[in-house]
Amino acid sequence: MSEQCETLDREPGRFFTDFVESAAISASTLCMIHCLALPLLLFLLPGLLGTFFQSELFHIVALGLVVPAALAAFLLGYQRHGAVGPALFGVAGIACLVMGVFLPIAPLDEVGLTVAGSALLVAGHAWNWRKRTAQTGCNAMATIKK
Repeated sequence: MSEQCETLDREPGRFFTDFVESAAISASTLCMIHCLALPLLLFLLPGLLGTFFQSELFHIVALGLVVPAALAAFLLGYQRHGAVGPALFGVAGIACLVMGVFLPIAPLDEVGLTVAGSALLVAGHAWNWRKRTAQTGCNAMATIKK
């Protein structure tokens, strides 16, 4: 790796930013898996476990974890690369999740909004990650050397 890449890899706050972005991507992906797998889970494991994952409380707690992580990741990304696009995807995704939890709509509509919101969040985080790492040019050089 070049000296420039090594210096940028040691940039203050980079580890924290990468950690926040990774946590936000993971949370968004888990949210989407939860929404798509819940019907199967309820069929296979009826009872208290299924009841909790289907409850309003679970969804509120999940929002309480996803929203701050996502907002922090998009803010840190914006501060680094200055592109607003990833944050717009993220805010649209968060809006879909919030509507899916709090609007009185049919269950199928709720799942649709939640899956769309999760997909928007994952896309926004991936775009944010690419913008942050593309700034250095180090990923491109590392790929060429392999």
